[in-house]
Amino acid sequence: MSLVSRLAAMPDIDSRTQDEWQYLRSFQHLCPDFPRGEIQKHEGPDFLITTAPGHIIGIEIGRVYKDYGKTAEQSVEATKEAITVAARAHCEDVLKSPPAFVSLYFTLSRHMKPKACQGIALRVAQAVHENMPPEGESVKLEYRSGGVHPIEVDLIIIGRDYPRATHKWIWPEYSSIQKNAISQLEHRINEKNTKLHSYLRHCDDCWLLIIAPSFKSSGNIHPDEGSISHICASSFARTYFLDFGLGNLCLLRDQHGGLEATQ
Repeated sequence: MSLVSRLAAMPDIDSRTQDEWQYLRSFQHLCPDFPRGEIQKHEGPDFLITTAPGHIIGIEIGRVYKDYGKTAEQSVEATKEAITVAARAHCEDVLKSPPAFVSLYFTLSRHMKPKACQGIALRVAQAVHENMPPEGESVKLEYRSGGVHPIEVDLIIIGRDYPRATHKWIWPEYSSIQKNAISQLEHRINEKNTKLHSYLRHCDDCWLLIIAPSFKSSGNIHPDEGSISHICASSFARTYFLDFGLGNLCLLRDQHGGLEATQ
């Protein structure tokens, strides 16, 4: 199995779990009355928190995107992520390149199969390795015909301005922002409502945390006041919205109570 195939097949669960832990930690930091107790990773709901009196609160996480379901935009993002992860792994494990902060600016607008991703990743890794700047400096590699790095990557920035112990590779992206998010919030809440009964088999109360993964184009949602103040039909004890990119947490208005916002 190719490097990209292995990375695409194996880390989905691990990376998803890692993301969920990051969401929970942000939630814990921003929520003024986050329950105190032992936190356990779980599936359905995603986390269980046992408080001091033995009361168990479940935390279920749901993501919202600008379009429902597995959109073409999310598929392209998965391709970029697979290429980035594979290129970094090849630099680190095979080429033994020194640690650097690498930013990849893609021109990709379509999903690609693992074999094609592997070829792009290997060329990107080779370009980074061959153009690694000395410590304390950075370099920009712009695409040129006949060059080392592929046309799918328009620009590579390799930074070694500050000493690093580990590799860090990212793919920055700018996109339109969606502000009216009522339909996205309602869709995800309704979907989670249907599973609440099964969640409550494992906890006494269950909170729902809706996440906009707004570092990515497909999740670049920053709800306006109308979306946040909209009364949602949530059956959960509490329903929160977290704009993960901006670090804004809001307690959504529902049939259980009022509205609270934490910046």
